[in-house]
Amino acid sequence: MSAGNARHARPATHDDIPAIWEIDSSATSKFGSIPTLADLADPAESDQKFQEYLGNGRVYVVEEAGQLMGYVAVCSADDAVFIEEIAVHADHQRKGVGEMLLGAVLRDAERAAKSGGRKVARISLTTYADVPWNGPWYKKHGFSEVEAKTIGPWHAEKSTSEEERSLDRAGYRRICMLLEKTLE
Repeated sequence: MSAGNARHARPATHDDIPAIWEIDSSATSKFGSIPTLADLADPAESDQKFQEYLGNGRVYVVEEAGQLMGYVAVCSADDAVFIEEIAVHADHQRKGVGEMLLGAVLRDAERAAKSGGRKVARISLTTYADVPWNGPWYKKHGFSEVEAKTIGPWHAEKSTSEEERSLDRAGYRRICMLLEKTLE
């Protein structure tokens, strides 16, 4: 396999949007296996939202031999890099793609911390505490549950917005998580 075909993470382009849509649809379909969360299996993302993610310049994809396998969209919030969305196509789950996406986010967070003169890189997100491929997966990768307001006002507002949208469901609680890495 040539180096160009090796699995790698890279910044997304506008040409990637159709594949990102397919990834998103495939990944969110997994929620259909949980009756309380089944409505989340229909991706609510829009072309406009993906354009916003790309316009922000902070979308990364994992690609191998020209095929996109997963993507992550991030933004800056309260001195942290916030994961807005991370998705891995069902055909490529449990094969290290999510870890590669987290690696891209960590590099982004390290650059942001250094350019901001901070000694700690921070990555945050909101997710379901008990959905196996959500909270437990992030915990396995070093994230800890925190109160959103302890990160900052943007996170507190995000948490309030999720409460207003009734994202907490019977047996499935939304949480804020944080990963901090001290820079050398």
